[in-house]
Amino acid sequence: MEDIFEIKFSFEQRMRDEIIVKFSNKQGGDFNVFSYHWQCFAWAAVIGFFYEQRRTLQTPLADKPFSLNTMRNTNGDKIAQALLCMCIAKAGTLEILKEPDKAISLINEYANGGFYYIQNLIDNGENSFNDLEKVKQEIFKRKIEE
Repeated sequence: MEDIFEIKFSFEQRMRDEIIVKFSNKQGGDFNVFSYHWQCFAWAAVIGFFYEQRRTLQTPLADKPFSLNTMRNTNGDKIAQALLCMCIAKAGTLEILKEPDKAISLINEYANGGFYYIQNLIDNGENSFNDLEKVKQEIFKRKIEE
């Protein structure tokens, strides 16, 4: 069985060009909201999970530069764990972890849905995503729905 932490994530080239590159540095820089591409991917995945935005990937796909191990190795261990927890919750069973490719595909689809959700906001005039203070304000003003 393939190790879930080694499987590379997938995302559309369009989303890489229009969102990931826009909001994150190539790897490890410090001038955008995200220092790493995987952080932007995780952001999109959380948005996809939160807003129930699941979307099948369309070609062309971008290179697959990172995995859960990449996240763990760059101080993202808790984020990697959170993505797995959300994946389990959406699948409704721990059994999803017995099929690592399916688990990663599920995360990919929610991230893709999140990317499209973000792109739609941008297309409709939202322009505050690349301002870290505005991003933090948006996160902290959210109310948890019961």
